Amino acid sequence: MSKLSNDDDNLIMGRRLMAIRVSSGLTQADFADKLSLSLRAYANYERGEREMPTALFKSLVDTFRIDPLWQLTGPGEDPVQFGKRVLDMDLMEGVIRLIEEWLVKHRRTLKPEKKARVIRLGYEHCVAKGGIDTTHLREMLSVAA
Repeated sequence: MSKLSNDDDNLIMGRRLMAIRVSSGLTQADFADKLSLSLRAYANYERGEREMPTALFKSLVDTFRIDPLWQLTGPGEDPVQFGKRVLDMDLMEGVIRLIEEWLVKHRRTLKPEKKARVIRLGYEHCVAKGGIDTTHLREMLSVAA
């Protein structure tokens, strides 16, 4: 069986799992019970020693209304409720500004649909990186425009 994640991913997801448990005010044993897991299995996931199965992501959504995308990719360690993702408006503004400045400087234009897609992909990339990734955005624009 192949692994879908690496050890660093498992540690990060384990920290997020612990953040969900702590924010819910439950002990490891009580949290494991709510997820229909043994304490030992749950502790392994929280410590990042085991890859979390799909069923656990589903249980987190069903039981605690946790956004599975947040559990996988973040950003941050504060739990995000399913359907409650919030845009980082400062980051979005920075991405749009960089894109607009690049287009003006290089005398290029994008059709509205394509520009919207570039903004979305650029924003999602920068969220994953934790900030503006100027090099990536410029490379993306040089291909798209």
